Amino acid sequence: IEGGGVELDLEIQTSIDSIEWQDDDGSSDNGTAGALILKGVHIGSSQTPITADQVRNAQPFEASELALIKGLVIEADPKKGTLITLNELGDTQGNGIDIIVNDIYFGQDLSDQGQRGIGLLVEDFSNFISDDYLERMNQLHGLSLSSVDDGKNTEGGNYYPLRIAIQPLEGEAQTIPALDTGLTDALDEVIAIPGFGGTSMRIDAEFVVYMEKLAIYKEGFEAGIKGLMIYQGVDTTGNGIEDTVGPVVVNNLRMETMQHKLSDGSDVQAMHFSNIDINMDIAMESVYIGNPQTGSLGSIHIDNLHIHDTQLWIYPH
Repeated sequence: IEGGGVELDLEIQTSIDSIEWQDDDGSSDNGTAGALILKGVHIGSSQTPITADQVRNAQPFEASELALIKGLVIEADPKKGTLITLNELGDTQGNGIDIIVNDIYFGQDLSDQGQRGIGLLVEDFSNFISDDYLERMNQLHGLSLSSVDDGKNTEGGNYYPLRIAIQPLEGEAQTIPALDTGLTDALDEVIAIPGFGGTSMRIDAEFVVYMEKLAIYKEGFEAGIKGLMIYQGVDTTGNGIEDTVGPVVVNNLRMETMQHKLSDGSDVQAMHFSNIDINMDIAMESVYIGNPQTGSLGSIHIDNLHIHDTQLWIYPH
């Protein structure tokens, strides 16, 4: 794509047999080796609530149960860069993207011994925030949140575009319009997506996401969160009260390829993420153990969670 862009609508379903992450030296000079193994990763969109049996099923989705992504826009320029906008994840009826991991093992894959790992479910992941959900959150936590109109006459709520921009630190920049919400202009540059080898880049992003359920499963045990929204509340009137749902902003996150010294004294090339500074609010309609309807422990609202002064190193095994 040179000096232009494309827009895509997708209907997808996918499965991955396994994903394995190995760490030979642990998290410190005296760390121990570790591993994280994901077995049976599935992405689709079930038209009915997902059961524990589905989470443990090697084929949890019917062939027709496709996840919907509408309005994936990629604007790119080989010198000035790329802006990726994802306009609609899922529909307005609560059918978002479902992500199932049949088994998660820590340290060792025990599937050949007949032992199950931890099952994971992300149900109805979406960027559509319904009016009904906001009304329940306002009542539960004494909030006064309202949505920003997405300009699409969307019935029952509003979509919040997810945007990601990546700029080579040595590259040029080009001003583009900010989001129509008027709440932030953090993504004001079109930037390129370079390769990882020897490259430094700046990453900017903004998002509001909703999940109908985030849950773990172990044998007959289930626990999770129902009705999870991650956002950043905005005070539009200046009275000190957040009244509007705004996007979480990731601003000027740096990713650089650098030399990293391992515990054995050897040097490797690693991706170094720095300047991680994120503010967010988190709303949970229900935290539960067992049955989501009868096992609720109550609702939670986390106001202005600030992640800062954080660095991340990723290097090849």
